[in-house]
Amino acid sequence: MIPVTELGINYFNLPIDVMIARSITRINASLFAILFALAGIAQAQDAQFAQHVDVSDDGWVFYNLAENRVASEQEASFGAWDVAFQGTSVKFNGPSQMLDSAFDGVDAAPEEGYSEDEDGTSQLPSDAESRWFHYDFNSHIITALPSRTAVFQTRDGHWGKLNITDYYKVVFGEDPIPRMLSFRWVIAEADSRSFE
Repeated sequence: MIPVTELGINYFNLPIDVMIARSITRINASLFAILFALAGIAQAQDAQFAQHVDVSDDGWVFYNLAENRVASEQEASFGAWDVAFQGTSVKFNGPSQMLDSAFDGVDAAPEEGYSEDEDGTSQLPSDAESRWFHYDFNSHIITALPSRTAVFQTRDGHWGKLNITDYYKVVFGEDPIPRMLSFRWVIAEADSRSFE
């Protein structure tokens, strides 16, 4: 079980009404993320979903979207991955960009606006104005933003879109477990930029 101070809140020093309010806020935020993800799946039937991918290690966790699973270290060393996570950092095995648009509002991959490093990968922005999450400096809670959708190209040239829906795993009666990412994505057909 995570110590009560792990998320930056020492519950023993808070009045009971503040403890209850913060707990309800955290539960409501997690329930909203779950309901939002389920609503998105209902609207976009081709969307796939990964839940509670453990990114608590210090190194990158590489994910194979085509097979909906974490890639092994050997697979990652040969480039057999599509997206990687390290805490709140996200990178793709190809060009990418972050759009200020809801997941269901992104119908096609834009023609321009992508970034790509010399090694062929790209990392999503980490500045407060354009990253995929909001960080509350008072509660130290990270909230995934439904209005942030990453558009990227996979290692085999397909276009995709991805939205992170939650940063925590919520177990009833326990503190939320951080660095347990849930996300959804759609991969377009070959030679198409359309996600419909």
